[in-house]
Amino acid sequence: MLASLTPQGFVRRMDAGEQRLSLDDVVAELDLVAETVGLGIRDAADERRRYGWERVRAALSAPDASVLIADGPWAGFTRGQAAAWCWNLFQYEPHGFVSPGAQARAEALRALEAGGLPTVFGYPARAAELERAGLTPESYRQAQEALGKPTFSPDDVRR
Repeated sequence: MLASLTPQGFVRRMDAGEQRLSLDDVVAELDLVAETVGLGIRDAADERRRYGWERVRAALSAPDASVLIADGPWAGFTRGQAAAWCWNLFQYEPHGFVSPGAQARAEALRALEAGGLPTVFGYPARAAELERAGLTPESYRQAQEALGKPTFSPDDVRR
């Protein structure tokens, strides 16, 4: 029965009174809202991708980038490689969406931003696996982009 009914219009309540809208008016406004939201999402994704490249390049060109890590989970990597892999893996292979992982993720990202080398979520082992497969931090990132894989956004996590 409802499918056979056609709305004749909608009323928008405003401070100055009411405005009558047709179904076409409402559809046009919703399309505009969807387009605006979509542009914002794409802009944020472009910014995350750009920021990730900046961080990878900064890690690989840092003054201590060539310092070899002798022990611990990142042993065998240079500081630059380890930091670049961290940025890539945090953006393209995210973990830690619910507690306590969410807390570990937040702390590890803060440490990475401050110049540390987090060892969470098995990222050192994953980076070693990717390097054994012949990838570098740059080639890995280029491959992810070529595949159209988006960078992680906390907005991707449903609560």
